[in-house]
Amino acid sequence: MPVFVPASRLPSKPRRCSVSSLLALALGLSVALPLSVPGAAQAEGVTLKVFGGSSLDVLAPREKPEVQTKIREQIVSGFLKAHPDVSAVEWDAQGPQSGSLQRMMTAKLSGQEMDLVACSAFWVNGAYVRRGLLRPITEEVKPFAANVDPASFGAFTINGKIYGVPISSLSTSTLFYNVELFKKLGIPTPPSYDDLKAALPKLKEAGVIPLLHQGANAVMWPMWYFETVSQSSGDPVGLTQKQLDGKEPFDDAASVEAFRLIKQWVDDGILSKDSLSVDMEGMRAAFASGKSAMYYGGTWEVPSLKENVKDFTWGVFPFPKMPGTPGAPKHGGGADNGMCLSANIPEEKVKPALDFIAYLTKPEIAKIYLDADKPIATSIKGVDGVDEPYAKDLRANTFPDTVKFLDWIWPSEVTTAVASGIAGVVGGTTTPEEAAKSVQAAFKTLVDDGNWPPKD
Repeated sequence: MPVFVPASRLPSKPRRCSVSSLLALALGLSVALPLSVPGAAQAEGVTLKVFGGSSLDVLAPREKPEVQTKIREQIVSGFLKAHPDVSAVEWDAQGPQSGSLQRMMTAKLSGQEMDLVACSAFWVNGAYVRRGLLRPITEEVKPFAANVDPASFGAFTINGKIYGVPISSLSTSTLFYNVELFKKLGIPTPPSYDDLKAALPKLKEAGVIPLLHQGANAVMWPMWYFETVSQSSGDPVGLTQKQLDGKEPFDDAASVEAFRLIKQWVDDGILSKDSLSVDMEGMRAAFASGKSAMYYGGTWEVPSLKENVKDFTWGVFPFPKMPGTPGAPKHGGGADNGMCLSANIPEEKVKPALDFIAYLTKPEIAKIYLDADKPIATSIKGVDGVDEPYAKDLRANTFPDTVKFLDWIWPSEVTTAVASGIAGVVGGTTTPEEAAKSVQAAFKTLVDDGNWPPKD
């Protein structure tokens, strides 16, 4: 899979990097960044220090290092001119993404000065807030919150408190389908679950697998659970937080039902059981060759679809509501990156730091660092995504119902247990009840061993 891989999930979205940058990331080396962009007068004013746990915690992270530098210098220079109380902005982002937490903790223990923290939503949810590395800014963001898509704040909100401002493209999860095949067989779009079930005889007659998943890639199974527990519980993030706080078990009724709903896709014949032996490339190849009618994944699939699907038009539709479920469909995703305040920022730097974040949310400024990404959607109002049919569909029908990936919140042991449970349910070797109990057992072991809640 491509260079940038969210720690929560493999594979993920590609990031375009130079050969030297790729080599540096692969070897775990730092990618050098200019430390500061000085203003015309540096004698007076504070210096803001931006810290990134990895070399991807920069503006326009998919761009080549030289392009990143140019964009950063342009933006910081403009900020310094508008804010004479700030003399310089130093940006220190180094190393591989997998080492982000270690680098952050090392910096904290050594007393390294950090005012702002540039980071991914995964690390904010999974470790930084729990370890007390970030300062909540719920009230402080209100003066410029109107610049940001409201739903995007969800990726940086924990227990009702906002810890970061999203300044990136957005991802979501969706079903990709063969447009011509659906038209030929008379399958409505977007289809309901019952529509898909009713279309099975036609798909079978056409010799086409209805839906294939990259089931051999275990870390992709939890995405199905994100969808089904949303519908079985009505509040997947709230339920997950209660479970992590020990107020609800991971084998409660809604969680068992989430596994059962995944099983229903298999029992009804929509999701092929052959998915268990199919990897990412096999799933993509089957769809591109017309052997499967659909597959489920994230918006990071778009580059591959554009490159490999040549013989038909592909489209998107949201994961449908399952019959009889109490909750509305919600799809995993969110803002990829944001800007936060360090928990140790000196009080005299809080206002200048917030001014810098506010500056980054201005549409005319955000356009500079977001346009290079050619995003489907962005966290900043007024910075539109690409003007293509699939992107318009996603912005209209899927992004509004997108909530944060649950494995941004889960400990890795829970993620592994959920993935294993789903594989067992799909393969028919595990019941939904047994799958949920295995997740609860994994979490209980984590607690009993003193590894949860996490310690500094």
